[in-house]
Amino acid sequence: MVKQEFGRRLSDFTSFRIGGPVFCWVEAEDIDGVLKALAIAESAGKPVAVIGGGSNILAQEEGFDGVLVRLGKGFDYIEAGEGGIVKAGAGVSISRLIRECAGLGLAGCEFLAGIPGSLGGAIFMNAGVRDEKDKRRLKEIKDIIVDVDTLDLKDKKRKSLSRDEINFSYRSSGLDGKCILGASIRLKEDERHSIDNRIYSFMKKRAWMGRLGFPTAGSVFKNPDDARSAGHLIEECGLKGRRSGSAEISSVHANFIVNTGGATSKDVLELVELAKKNVRDKFNIDLELELKVI
Repeated sequence: MVKQEFGRRLSDFTSFRIGGPVFCWVEAEDIDGVLKALAIAESAGKPVAVIGGGSNILAQEEGFDGVLVRLGKGFDYIEAGEGGIVKAGAGVSISRLIRECAGLGLAGCEFLAGIPGSLGGAIFMNAGVRDEKDKRRLKEIKDIIVDVDTLDLKDKKRKSLSRDEINFSYRSSGLDGKCILGASIRLKEDERHSIDNRIYSFMKKRAWMGRLGFPTAGSVFKNPDDARSAGHLIEECGLKGRRSGSAEISSVHANFIVNTGGATSKDVLELVELAKKNVRDKFNIDLELELKVI
């Protein structure tokens, strides 16, 4: 089953609420729907892009002259198996995954609490946080992955990739060119109150996100190393609150750019370049985008 529409605006699908028209928007409910989207793109000679919850994306005003695939409700499922294995569709929201696993008495994904978006997007970006006890260590989604169900966007072959077959790195999975359909994760049994306490702890650390007040796409830059965060470096350059048009480097967290109302991708990219230049000039560090531009 598939829904399709020509000319839909990308701003309808991104947490930034920015972006122009797409040649063809497709919402696929199953793998046949994804294959149909690929057929539309192939017939029209257009590129294909896959999005999840639409966070971590900056879509440009000129739009995307291709087929944009979003995974629908058919990919929004969670199935508990034996030995702490949970299978979930790529369309499942991170918040729902954590909540339902907690209800099953399964622990191990609490560190994702407060991260927006879907499971597919979290896997693609290898979402994670600093370890509470050792800030030099990252807790990442790769640590709980058993395998990932993928569809190659070029040869249209479906393949289950084990954790060891995936080239995970900081904020990357190496799964470019593939549509993530779902995954299996390995969790462990624990008392519900202990799980809830950890969820609360991680949510509390991200409580500041509720003060952003405007649409955002999440972290703009990757942290350059264990000792220095991108947000701290940008703040040290005195750029908190700096604006370009209706885009602003947040006064709450300098590694977030917010859309105060009617911001364009040009506004955002001007702030991106401003931050990069200032950090390069002051610290001799080249910041790398975490934000995906389409």
